[in-house]
Amino acid sequence: MRFRRERRRGSVRSRTGVAVWSIMQAAEEKSAGLRGSMGTTQVALTVLAMAAPLSNVYGVLPLGITRGNGIGTPAIYIFVGAIFLLFAVGFTTMARNLPRAGAFYTYVTAGLGRPIGLGSAYLTTFAYFVFCIGSYAYFGYAFGDTLTRVAGIEGVPWWVWSAASLIAVGALGVCNVEVSGKVLVALMAIEIGLVMLFNLPVLFTGGPEGYQGDSFMPTGIFSGDLGVAVLFAIACYIGFETTVIYRDEVKDARRTIPRAMYIAIAGLCAFYVVSAWCLVTFWGTGNVAEIGRDSESVLFTGGFEYYMGATFTQILTVLVVTSVFAGALSTHNAFTRYLFMLGRDGSLPSYLSRATERYASPGKASVTASALSAIVLMPFVLTGVGANKLYPSMFGFGTFSLVVMFVLVSISTLRYFRLVRHREAAWNTTVAPILSTLGMGLLLVISSVYFSMSIEAPLPVAVAEQVLLLAILAVGTCIGLYLRRNRPEAYRRIGNAAGDHHDVRLRTGKPPVVTRQ
Repeated sequence: MRFRRERRRGSVRSRTGVAVWSIMQAAEEKSAGLRGSMGTTQVALTVLAMAAPLSNVYGVLPLGITRGNGIGTPAIYIFVGAIFLLFAVGFTTMARNLPRAGAFYTYVTAGLGRPIGLGSAYLTTFAYFVFCIGSYAYFGYAFGDTLTRVAGIEGVPWWVWSAASLIAVGALGVCNVEVSGKVLVALMAIEIGLVMLFNLPVLFTGGPEGYQGDSFMPTGIFSGDLGVAVLFAIACYIGFETTVIYRDEVKDARRTIPRAMYIAIAGLCAFYVVSAWCLVTFWGTGNVAEIGRDSESVLFTGGFEYYMGATFTQILTVLVVTSVFAGALSTHNAFTRYLFMLGRDGSLPSYLSRATERYASPGKASVTASALSAIVLMPFVLTGVGANKLYPSMFGFGTFSLVVMFVLVSISTLRYFRLVRHREAAWNTTVAPILSTLGMGLLLVISSVYFSMSIEAPLPVAVAEQVLLLAILAVGTCIGLYLRRNRPEAYRRIGNAAGDHHDVRLRTGKPPVVTRQ
């Protein structure tokens, strides 16, 4: 069928009157002022930095061994990684057909409508904000602990180092993303290299205890507390979803973004599975959980020292701090870009969408993000809350918030391809999204059941925080409904105008056609 294009509200009409919604022009539009030329590797490593793999292997992954399902921990990372890969299938397919920056915000808008889309935007922005708070507290704790161990310096409050990291991250956030991206790439290369200095000897020799396959046997997988292990595994993967945020700052978004996401998920999965198996193998299936019960970090540092010696282990301890810093910078970048996009769309003050002339970066949003982080950290400092209590709570809260968003995006992907006419395969638009929705739903249930444990708080506090998340989603949805009635132009901009096809469908009664990019 031949279509005659008319530029009117992003749609065209055929001679037979069938409405067609084309997003070819949207693929060429950049968010006001943002630009960059990052490649696949740089984007992948930038988002991997948010996961902070070294600090996870050092402190989080061992928790799955000592508090979760013990020797079966490697299999859990395969399970969670498979769910995230299924999620990526629909997510990247949607990105090809909806080439707009905005990540979760944009795609929920496209699938579930503008009101819920705006609610999801506020919820996701809040989640990354919570991660920022946790990252600065974690840096203060890690830096102070490292100074004590390496130099014997004690007595400096953790918030001094947190403030220093906040200032440094804020300064890098004002620069073009390629500047912070190069810093993150360098830090990531060091992190991965250090962990592999432990993994490779175990892979080639089997370690002192010899090779083992019990980690992948049913008796090993279903031992211990499976739910706790899944919870820690989810936390280790968080960060891969931010690839789409950088759509306007890469060389070729059509190819770079999907590749970077698959590389990030598959890379994290392989890295964590190998690292977990090496830890279990090195210490032995009968000893590993008991050895790490008093101090989880000894599982990695003890094995690392066995192969590399005390001096290298001291260096490792120092570089854990750089891993935490890289995670803080990557999280700040994600939070900043959500503020920028919401300012651009009129859902937050417009000054947040002003890019710096020199760096073409979201400078105003970066400064605002740093200021908000400092303000929220202040009450914890004044009331004497320790960093070692604050950062686990913030990370647990942020992780649960994003799992809620994973479920919403999975549902949105499934519905989006029911609303439009397309040429994508059923696997990409139906099968994978259904499996992803079921898998993410399972992860949400597990996260909810073990939420109080993840934030190390009583059950009433955990319930209150979950209610807060629902309230944020509801408030954003209500604001979207208000904009629909009172500010239609601002309403249309929600999600970077990703809801235009809803208007076409309502106006014509027929599904619009989307063009694969």
